Amino acid sequence: MLEEPYRWVEAINNRREYVEDQLASGSPVVGTTYADGVLLLTATPGPRKLFEVYDEIAFAAVGHPADIEKLRKAVIDIAHLEGFNLSANDVTLQRLVSFGIGPLMKAAFDELFRSPFVARVMMAELDPDGGGNAFFTIDADGSFAQSGGTAAISGNTESAQAMTAQLQETSPELPLDQALGAALEVWGLGRLILAARDGDGEAPSAEAVCDFLKGGLQGLTVEAAVLDRDRATKSKFRLLTAEQLAEPLASYFEV
Repeated sequence: MLEEPYRWVEAINNRREYVEDQLASGSPVVGTTYADGVLLLTATPGPRKLFEVYDEIAFAAVGHPADIEKLRKAVIDIAHLEGFNLSANDVTLQRLVSFGIGPLMKAAFDELFRSPFVARVMMAELDPDGGGNAFFTIDADGSFAQSGGTAAISGNTESAQAMTAQLQETSPELPLDQALGAALEVWGLGRLILAARDGDGEAPSAEAVCDFLKGGLQGLTVEAAVLDRDRATKSKFRLLTAEQLAEPLASYFEV
């Protein structure tokens, strides 16, 4: 009987290793502030990864497409239930993470007879007054962290940390076209670190990232979305079209 707690800890560690292994090749997601709001960017060969959750809140994830979709729908349901029972002003990113997706992912991870969500999530909330946008990252075990202005998720910690460090050096006042280029370079940095798992631990140079992007985007679709403060609708979320991405990203590849 005394062995039971140790078996549980061992099982949890095994689940953690399994999830980390499944996420290791996931395409990074970049979240940053630009002059008119929030920009999210990734590149993927598969399904969409950037979504609207509520009027000023966006959702993105790395992981298994089916798990991402389950989490997306769950967060939307929670958000709309909050809005119906309380008010639209009560639907905040803090509440959705602390009382919604965080506990949901933790419960799935801790209950050993359930499959954990193979996903790592980023959520962003636009400050309509421009005072400071909010970002949360939520891991597969339900743990979450808040950051202001920027965030990054990736297949491993080293990649995400390097991306975050570069994002912190990026101006939050860039116009959208320049912010797109900067975000793609941060994505490239994260992707290059994932590709070089047996590297020497040094962050790739800017030149190495640009060279990587010119070949590393083959077969991938760049996906970008904004929460646009100046959009004259209740919903501030907007997916950018291929035409809108073509000119800002022309130096990296043909969209």
